[in-house]
Amino acid sequence: MLGSNALIALMCVVGIGGVSYGMLNDDNVVFIIGVLFAIAGYLLIRRRLKHHIRDNL
Repeated sequence: MLGSNALIALMCVVGIGGVSYGMLNDDNVVFIIGVLFAIAGYLLIRRRLKHHIRDNL
């Protein structure tokens, strides 16, 4: 469980870093990859929250 949390956090941090770097240096490829990592991290967090809410209600 802890490894999964670290992986999700790492994906979000890489995504935010990629978006920031892409915006500051006008690098579109890094920006798009950062957005994809951030979206993937968000979807993983959302999936885990949905399962947690469904199991506890």
